[in-house]
Amino acid sequence: MNGKSMFNHLFILTDDTGMMQHSIGSTPNPKHGYTTDDNARAIIASAMMYEKYKEEKYLNLIKRYLSFLLYAQDEDGHFRNFMAYDRRFIDDDFSEDCFGRCIWTLGYLLNTPLEDRVKLSAIKMIEKSLPIIDDLKYIRGKAYTLIGLYHIYNAETKFKRDFIKGKIAELTDDIIEEYEKSSNGDWKWFEDTVSYDNGIIPLSLLKSFAVLKDEKILDIALESLEFLDSICFRNGYFKAVGCKGWYERGKSIAEYDEQPVEAYTMALMYIDAYKITRNEKYRERALACDEWYYGKNSKRVSLYDESSGGCSDAITEDGVNSNEGAESLISIIISHCATSELR
Repeated sequence: MNGKSMFNHLFILTDDTGMMQHSIGSTPNPKHGYTTDDNARAIIASAMMYEKYKEEKYLNLIKRYLSFLLYAQDEDGHFRNFMAYDRRFIDDDFSEDCFGRCIWTLGYLLNTPLEDRVKLSAIKMIEKSLPIIDDLKYIRGKAYTLIGLYHIYNAETKFKRDFIKGKIAELTDDIIEEYEKSSNGDWKWFEDTVSYDNGIIPLSLLKSFAVLKDEKILDIALESLEFLDSICFRNGYFKAVGCKGWYERGKSIAEYDEQPVEAYTMALMYIDAYKITRNEKYRERALACDEWYYGKNSKRVSLYDESSGGCSDAITEDGVNSNEGAESLISIIISHCATSELR
């Protein structure tokens, strides 16, 4: 498989504004506009591609998506998320998930070999956003943000490492508190429902452990990881919890729809667990998550579209959803690039 041509759908979904959210089949659908979520994660995907192939076209994408984030950020540091095709933001509510994904992206960018003038906009946006971290209420917003702070902590920047480390500790305490409230018996999770982007929560604790070196953090990270593993590999191959019902404590696991975002965040989780523990099982699990996209899944069908270089939006009860939107494409790119180092 040729990685260079594999991701051509990136350039089809991206226009002068940024990455469009949805498509009908492999054709972008402007009616649904854009999200900051997608453009933030597209920076990570493009940065990975730039590091891998050193082609200027990926650097140009990074700058375009960064420009989108600059426009999305208000002066008070918050990010707007939903933009119509005419470049008007149409949401009024603050999304903590979107905020956290932006911090993750901006922190990640600081640890890339990109030149400082590209990173300058990321630094400026982080500066505006840091005061908002204390107001976060929800676990995934905190988890995304914690991952971003890990990257900021490890970057050579103007940010004071002791301050960033303190914020990492505060968010870690909050996430562990949720675990201790919800976890009991065989239920080793942070909430009463296993829902979306699940791998991101244990991943955030693995990142925290790398900074704080507290064995309790690692124990909870691995315990919750193993719980998630027992659910998603219950059939011997990766099968995400379906978004049509999720998995509520004491109820059945929803079989469909399986979302591509679950496979890449789980892959990232396993990669970090492998790096810390050197447990070969975690390496194999990360690769199995990536292979999910190409047919090692519940329907034995590939989500990757060789003709367009896109990725189907879901595995449904009837097969694959043939639409190829932004989140799916970003998911397969990040998974591919992240797991390539394990092969």
